[in-house]
Amino acid sequence: MFDLGWSEILVIAVVAIVVIGPKDMPQAFRTVGQWMSKARALAREFQGHIDDLMRETQVDEMKREFQSMTRPPELEGLEDELMAGHAPSTKASGPAPEIADEPAAPVTSPPAP
Repeated sequence: MFDLGWSEILVIAVVAIVVIGPKDMPQAFRTVGQWMSKARALAREFQGHIDDLMRETQVDEMKREFQSMTRPPELEGLEDELMAGHAPSTKASGPAPEIADEPAAPVTSPPAP
């Protein structure tokens, strides 16, 4: 991140000793350390949120892909219609299924009075 060599660190230390003074140096180091720990915690939290977002996005994408592979074509728009609060469409998607295995009885007219 920062490209600091030993010579730059030495210059910063000498300036800090002159400006802050050797008596207040421990307190200054403690304050800098607290700031750095807060910055690291904030960066770690941010990275965790980004990782969670990526995981959720990939999981949702994989779920949609799996559902599209396993869902029959005639049910393709049904979930969207139900989620929107609309009744499913009534258009026929194929022949009506047989209800009973027995053949239907012949239709006869009622007896005359």
